[in-house]
Amino acid sequence: MDRLSFLRRLYLLIGLVLLQVLFLNRICLFGYVTPLYYIWMIARFDNSMKRYATLLWAFFLGLTIDLFSGTPGLNAASATLLAMFQPGIVKLFVSMDRHDVVIPGSASMGGRQFMGYLLLLTVLHSTVYFILRSIPLGDWTELILKVIFSTLLTWIFMLVTEYLVAGSARKR
Repeated sequence: MDRLSFLRRLYLLIGLVLLQVLFLNRICLFGYVTPLYYIWMIARFDNSMKRYATLLWAFFLGLTIDLFSGTPGLNAASATLLAMFQPGIVKLFVSMDRHDVVIPGSASMGGRQFMGYLLLLTVLHSTVYFILRSIPLGDWTELILKVIFSTLLTWIFMLVTEYLVAGSARKR
């Protein structure tokens, strides 16, 4: 990984942590809905990154959010698990050669495939996060509502971001 790429990822990590900790963690609509937007960084990992690098970036992203949120390891565990499955999930939605570098997005995957990709990542992350947060498992209805509605809000935030970023890239 070159220095510029490292710095971009570091700035993105810092920005997402600040956004999540200072603003998004304060949102709790109807007692169920909390956007977990920081997974945007993991969703955008390209397939040229080494496996250990994706896991380390995701772990430190989650750990940093845990440190500022008082959630002991929930975000780190969820984010690391998501990073472990992310390359395989990309392959479900994109046909590529071994030498193709794919940065997941609407431009590289197509709109519908990218929407499905983001939805699957968000469902996986939200399910793991809220199961870990709900141990010991008590009220299954509440758990399912949290997973569904937090997934939807996070997914919508990421879609809006993608189409704002893709729209600004097309204007250039």
